[in-house]
Amino acid sequence: MTQWTPKLTNVKGTDGTVGSGHYVESGGVVTFTAQIVAKKETNAASSGGFGLTLPRPAATGVRYVFNLSLDGRDADHGVWTGEAQMYAGSDGSQLDRLRVTSPSNGAQVLNIQHLYGDVEGAKEAEIITVTGSYPVA
Repeated sequence: MTQWTPKLTNVKGTDGTVGSGHYVESGGVVTFTAQIVAKKETNAASSGGFGLTLPRPAATGVRYVFNLSLDGRDADHGVWTGEAQMYAGSDGSQLDRLRVTSPSNGAQVLNIQHLYGDVEGAKEAEIITVTGSYPVA
């Protein structure tokens, strides 16, 4: 496995997160796990929410969907599942949306736009984990 440092994209101001990841490339396919830990409060630059860099550029022309979990840790004591989507037309360098189901309405999918980090007395409030496979460019 190869290590890489995933980073959030579409961040407003300072990115208060740290990332770690591993990936394997074989036969033109990358399989990866990325983890983002909120150390400080972090906000998205738009309502589209955060994206996430990939370890290698992905083949274009297809929508890729990866598994995502958001662990609320100190802030919410809950884990929500969701998806990370990359759409056709992306240059393959980032995930276009990190999304989870709403805790109040399980049928509603929300873009992740805010991470608490250290605000409101929380410590490392959220952990985002994204896993999946995709063909490389």
